[in-house]
Amino acid sequence: MNVSEALRYGKQKLLKAGVESPMLDAQVILAYVLGIGTMDLYLYPERGLKEKEIRIYKALIEKRCSRVPVAYITGKKEFFTLEFRVKEGVLIPRPETEFLVEEVLNRISDIKAPKIAELCCGSGAVAVSIAFFKKDAVVYASDISETAGEVTLENAIKHGVQDRVHFLQGDLWQPFEEKGLGDFDVVAANPPYIPSNEIEYLPQEVKTEPRIALDGGPDGLKFYRRIIAGAPRFLRAGGSIVLEFGKDQAASIATFLKNAGFKDIKIIKDYAGFDRVIAASL
Repeated sequence: MNVSEALRYGKQKLLKAGVESPMLDAQVILAYVLGIGTMDLYLYPERGLKEKEIRIYKALIEKRCSRVPVAYITGKKEFFTLEFRVKEGVLIPRPETEFLVEEVLNRISDIKAPKIAELCCGSGAVAVSIAFFKKDAVVYASDISETAGEVTLENAIKHGVQDRVHFLQGDLWQPFEEKGLGDFDVVAANPPYIPSNEIEYLPQEVKTEPRIALDGGPDGLKFYRRIIAGAPRFLRAGGSIVLEFGKDQAASIATFLKNAGFKDIKIIKDYAGFDRVIAASL
């Protein structure tokens, strides 16, 4: 089997399984197995695969057919121009979350050595991106998941920001309180926001991700109430909060922010034109 034949095999298997982007996924998986870039697949279509490579490739194609996300198969995902390590047990970073990072970076651009708290950090993509692109920023990233902590620290080391990204394990504000942390310039979070009764209707790929990172309670707003209610105690005067959210949640979250004393509420749309990020000042 050569590269061209392997791609054809992968595409047909994935197409038959109903996978949305069969050729793209076959390319990414084959390039991963061979340790080359996807462009190289077309530069060397006649390259022969070793028996071991064929065996691994076919096994990974079967995993993809069973709806395991490509990012879990390859163990990596690009986010905000950086490559991040991901693994089962942490949420895969989404392109729309880049708007959250962008807004945080805008708000700290003129602050010397800003201090940021990120809750529900998952893979650490947000925390590490902030620290990477704002060279004097210090980010305290928290998550209830031990796996999230392992992956966050791995990504911090990968991008050389391990001295400025600190992981705290615990439930939302709990570890910040225990360690006496506060006076943050920005609080950021992309918490679980899918209403509990909608989880079963999500695409199969999404349902392979940890439910704890998806389930936002009965109305999807459980974590926003707690994050926003606690935020004023941990923010400096004039500090900001920046949150990602889901469909039709902007108005409710804006109300929570107003009730907690936040002002200058701003809503940012994502690539598809949907309301995606909300920011406000204390």
